[in-house]
Amino acid sequence: MSETAAQQATIDGATRLYVIIGDPIEQVRSPEVFNPRFAAAGLNAVLAPVHVRPELFDETLRGLMAIGNLDGIIATVPYKARIMPFIDAVLPMAAQVGAANALRREADGRWSGDMFDGRGLVRGLRDADVPLHGRRVMLVGAGGAGSAVAVALADAGAAAITIFDVDFGKAQSLAERVASVYPACMAKAGPVNIPGHDMLINATPIGMAPGDGAPMPLGGLTPDMLAIDVIHKPETTSFLEQARAVGCRTFNGYVMLNGQAEELAAFFIQGARQ
Repeated sequence: MSETAAQQATIDGATRLYVIIGDPIEQVRSPEVFNPRFAAAGLNAVLAPVHVRPELFDETLRGLMAIGNLDGIIATVPYKARIMPFIDAVLPMAAQVGAANALRREADGRWSGDMFDGRGLVRGLRDADVPLHGRRVMLVGAGGAGSAVAVALADAGAAAITIFDVDFGKAQSLAERVASVYPACMAKAGPVNIPGHDMLINATPIGMAPGDGAPMPLGGLTPDMLAIDVIHKPETTSFLEQARAVGCRTFNGYVMLNGQAEELAAFFIQGARQ
């Protein structure tokens, strides 16, 4: 038995369930992160991955939320925006981002939801002694993860954020939301143009599948830039490999996953103790 498994709850009839949903789901490592934390907190609880197919999302989610001993849901790609209509009480960061990655059942049976991706990235980078104030960020991807990252970086003091998405309307909408709440951050939608930025972030799923190339052209990348990929499995991607070859300092998705683990665990554990 591994050390991690030894720290997980013994599943019985009183076990409270938590799930992480996504499509695909094979890449997630969340059970390794959260189950030891549940055990350390003295909770009889376990988190498991659940593959939810896009064409069956609504009925599957309704079924999961109807399970009497299911107390929490983590949403990963591609469901962070799609899950919003299922939340009874949308908490502030989720409302600002327009997406959520965690739901918990409250004592009255209602579901509250919030977004922790961006907070996790900010916390992880700060733990790695990466200064964020004054950063000029080129962000690729305006979906759930990208939206959370943009809002959190603006909140952390980024000076400028340029947002690219294949759906220009999504990028424009996100830039307008960030600019309206954080006027000190120059947020705009635009093409990928690396010069003039000191942080490059991939917040798309491109890189998860074998054979995926970089999600953006990398011309103009210089060694003094920071390159971040929100993908954590595989642990390296074409984007990160090319950035390392240039001499950039790089981070994969574990910087965000590890950064948000404590906050997400606290969110669920607080709900479990109501």
